[in-house]
Amino acid sequence: MYRWKYASENRKVVSISANQMDSHKVKLEVLLKIPNGKSNQKIIYIIYSKGELIVKNTFTPKKDLIRFGMQMSIPKQFNKMTWFGRGPHETMFDRKTGAPIGIYSGFIEDLIHNYVRPQENGNRTDIRWVSFTKNNELGLYIADMGNTYLNISAWPYTMEDLEEAKHINELPKRENITINIDYKQQGVGGDRIGMLDVHRKYKLNRNNQLKYSFLIKPYNKEMGDFKSIDDSQFLKDELLYQE
Repeated sequence: MYRWKYASENRKVVSISANQMDSHKVKLEVLLKIPNGKSNQKIIYIIYSKGELIVKNTFTPKKDLIRFGMQMSIPKQFNKMTWFGRGPHETMFDRKTGAPIGIYSGFIEDLIHNYVRPQENGNRTDIRWVSFTKNNELGLYIADMGNTYLNISAWPYTMEDLEEAKHINELPKRENITINIDYKQQGVGGDRIGMLDVHRKYKLNRNNQLKYSFLIKPYNKEMGDFKSIDDSQFLKDELLYQE
């Protein structure tokens, strides 16, 4: 399990290239050498002139993975999360059939789960799109572009805070919200008491290529209801630049 703990810190940049696709968008490609990687990690960014961004992430591990995803932070004012996926409670790869697909909404602090010992929490699966907004007027909109659906979790603290805290009262309230945009996380297992026993179909198995892509774009209330947002043009570009 711990072989991946410092993988992102120990990765090395192999190359960075840029290509002006047209007058309105630029394609950046980053190759990274990752410990325990069977291939280099490839991250493609398609950056649009109006602020939209497509991210495409590809990697093949040579050891089983616990999770595959990306992380970022946003100001704490954008604390209302609305999503189209499984809910309303947290779900995992092998713990989600009791959560119907729907559109749900809530504030970040109400969507986290305080376990007795602080640990990762609040994951939502099968996400088609998610938004993080401030006063229902401004914010960020994230949508799946690879037809694999996303895993999304958000916390009012950092991953490092979770690791260092032994009790929930030790968790701080940060100025930023941590957002995890994951392809998937391994299932939690537990068919037998005290045993991990994750079924193989709920693992991120070694030697299998992992690939997902998503769109990030700014949101304002003039764009209308989230259900009416049209991402078809971005989907065409994602398919066009598949590699």
